[in-house]
Amino acid sequence: MNEVFVVIGKGLLGGVMVVVFSLVGEVVRPRGLAGITSAAPSVALASLLISLVVSGAAVAVDLSLGMIAGAAALAVWCLIGIEAVKRLGGIKGSVATTVVWLVMSLSLWAVFLR
Repeated sequence: MNEVFVVIGKGLLGGVMVVVFSLVGEVVRPRGLAGITSAAPSVALASLLISLVVSGAAVAVDLSLGMIAGAAALAVWCLIGIEAVKRLGGIKGSVATTVVWLVMSLSLWAVFLR
């Protein structure tokens, strides 16, 4: 039953943080940053905070390292995706870029996080 409360807590705190980050994003210029600053970062921070409280610092460190590796792989995905979509078209470029992301994220996990 304790795990249910953890999931509910993550959901509630994540929702609250999405609203807070969205409000901050609306104030910051350009307004296009509102979407970037709302969902993923706020849910990740809420999950990390709940995990820190429930499971301790060691688990939170592992989760944060995973988040950093995922963010690095996503940054590379974005940079490669621009050219891949231009050269290969939308579907082929997206699939090729996603394969690169998958290889990079699994490589980072195998080298640094395992």
